[in-house]
Amino acid sequence: MNEEPKGRVEIILPGEETDASRIWVATGAGRVKVVKLSPWQSLIVTAALLLLLFIGFTLLSGAFLVLLVIAVVAGGFAYLAGMLGLRRPR
Repeated sequence: MNEEPKGRVEIILPGEETDASRIWVATGAGRVKVVKLSPWQSLIVTAALLLLLFIGFTLLSGAFLVLLVIAVVAGGFAYLAGMLGLRRPR
């Protein structure tokens, strides 16, 4: 079979400096495609990742606040039970 390459292959040696940012995209088993990103594309990818991090931290902090309220209420009930002299039966 005569298979022609679809694009130019560029080999980047380890430690070699490049002037363009790159992102790795898998295109199937055993094949990796390297895509050059323009500065605007890099900015969009970075903004999307920061948005996902912000959403994740917001959800985690919201869950923490709900658990904090539950812990304060449970602690308040325990404190009041101790002040009123209520004890658990043994």
